[in-house]
Amino acid sequence: MQLNNTDNFNQIMKISLISGLLIIFCVSCAQIQSMQDEPETYESDKQRVLTEKAQDRNLNLPTGSTILDGDSGFTMRGILGLDSSTDILQVKSITFNVALDKVSFMPLVSVDSISGIIVTDWYSLDDGKNRIKINIRVVDQEMTDESIVVSLFTQSLDNDRWVDQGINSEQSLKIKESILTSARSLKIASEL
Repeated sequence: MQLNNTDNFNQIMKISLISGLLIIFCVSCAQIQSMQDEPETYESDKQRVLTEKAQDRNLNLPTGSTILDGDSGFTMRGILGLDSSTDILQVKSITFNVALDKVSFMPLVSVDSISGIIVTDWYSLDDGKNRIKINIRVVDQEMTDESIVVSLFTQSLDNDRWVDQGINSEQSLKIKESILTSARSLKIASEL
């Protein structure tokens, strides 16, 4: 009887050891798989595009394969606006760069060249009695009045409390015109 209990105990120990090793192996494999499933992070959109292009070249993938593998002329990259004529690296327009330059003296909260949005933080004026904040959205690269939207928000200090004064439409328009004038001048100079 004593021998039978020892054999049972050894069998249970073997099964437990094998089960434990299998569990550890499965958990390790799951962790490796989850690490592979995590999206890659890039410091900038430019780095992401360059990395993807390098991967496409290494895999010999066409950069504009057709959606239905037909001769329709439509490509997934073309539909998404990523074909060679409008590459994502060219999204930063002259207007966006000029707008960014115009507000570069202010602290920036958000700059997104893909969507064309620039948001500044509050900037104090008049010895800290007033402050402004500017939101700019570059809609397209056409350099028309509809190509850019500028909103200049103002606040004034009243008894240690900031009071909204709303959007200053006159100053917003002046900033918009200044950006468009500079962008048009740069475009003309670059075409010479």
